[in-house]
Amino acid sequence: MILSMGGQAVTFLAMAAAGAVLGLLFDMFRILRRVFLGHRVVATNIEDAIFWVAATLLIFAFLFDWNFGALRGYIFMGFILGAVLYFLMFSRFITRFVMALLRKIKRVFIIIFSPFVLACMWVKKRLKFGREYVRIKVQVKGGKIYRKIKGRAVKRDTRGNKA
Repeated sequence: MILSMGGQAVTFLAMAAAGAVLGLLFDMFRILRRVFLGHRVVATNIEDAIFWVAATLLIFAFLFDWNFGALRGYIFMGFILGAVLYFLMFSRFITRFVMALLRKIKRVFIIIFSPFVLACMWVKKRLKFGREYVRIKVQVKGGKIYRKIKGRAVKRDTRGNKA
């Protein structure tokens, strides 16, 4: 179907917006991977491939909705322009903001669950290793838990015998 000049301009702007939205989704994917899924290069490459296949399907579905599936050069230029503008203008700010927000949420969880962690450490500190005790000094500062081990721990092999 042939679109008018106005229809082509609207399609170009819609594809630019789709490119920016896809850039935002990719940033969220990178942040989630950095916070929760940090793993090796092979797994990262597989995740990226899955993301881009899903993104391609999403873009073509969007393209069918806006342009009846017609592939034109201005559509790809709009998509690339939207993604590039997003990455140049907003990506750094959004990534820093979301990472700072996740760090604050993590700090709140540490403060909430630190009594349970401290209780577990208190029990652990009183466990007997052979004839000697290991003392663990625990401090919570700024939402982080610091441990200092005092005394001499007895080194044991996997069967429990002194090494």
